[in-house]
Parts: sequence; C-alpha cells; structure tokens
Amino acid sequence: MFDFIKKMFSSEGKVKDPVCGMTVDPQNSKFKSEFKGTTYYFCSEHCKSQFDQNPEQFINL
Repeated sequence: MFDFIKKMFSSEGKVKDPVCGMTVDPQNSKFKSEFKGTTYYFCSEHCKSQFDQNPEQFINL
C-alpha cells in the first residue's frame, strides 16, 4: 500500500503544467497542446485554453 501512495505523490516521470505550475502525469493527462515541435501537458481544460491563446506567454523562448 505504501508503494502505491509513494508512486501517487512522486514527481518521477511527471511534467509541469506551464500555465499554473501543477505537476502533471503526461500518460494520464487528457489535455495537451503542441507548440513549435514540443508537447505541453495541462492539468485542466482551462490551463490548456489559456496556453493555446498565447503559448509564448507561458514558455521560455
């Protein structure tokens, strides 16, 4: 049981939502966008929508 809890809260293999900064598991995220050849993952439709309106605002170019 403790392994399950450790894995659930581990940041290993996870990425940061560029809009809100939340940790996202790319394998389970329903929300993603492509920009300049890179895939970005989001915690919610709201964050994805914000990103899609102006991606450059949320990434370091």
